[in-house]
Amino acid sequence: MKNIIIYLFCSFFLNCDNKKESQYLEIYYMGPNISTPYSYSCSEIYEDKSKEKINYKKIDDQQQVKTFMNLFNQYQISNDSSGIDSRIKILIYNKSKIDTLCLGEYFNTYRNGIKVEDNKQLLNFVKEIIDYENTVPAFVKKHPERYKNK
Repeated sequence: MKNIIIYLFCSFFLNCDNKKESQYLEIYYMGPNISTPYSYSCSEIYEDKSKEKINYKKIDDQQQVKTFMNLFNQYQISNDSSGIDSRIKILIYNKSKIDTLCLGEYFNTYRNGIKVEDNKQLLNFVKEIIDYENTVPAFVKKHPERYKNK
């Protein structure tokens, strides 16, 4: 009986999640300077939509996530009502909650569907960690034979 109690006690504490849950980011993005016939909503910048145009990168380096979160938490609601032509969509996995951040290529930002003041520092940080300026468009990656030098 004593062994059973010790076993249950150890099992309980070993199975409990006492550590902090890790945060990570999923970033879906178009390459730079891509012209499109219409503006993309945030929901269209996703892996399943427009597969020929969307790139993906997962960020789980905790230092990068911490830097991102510090900038992300500085957003203030905007009085501007302009729409967005989304180019970057970020899903922020934080404990049991998922936040969404949508960015235009140079301006216009939406956090969880609400327009917020632009944060150039965060936009530049995101572009840096995904190497945005050197991104080969997804459609070129998927069909390199079409774009070889002849």
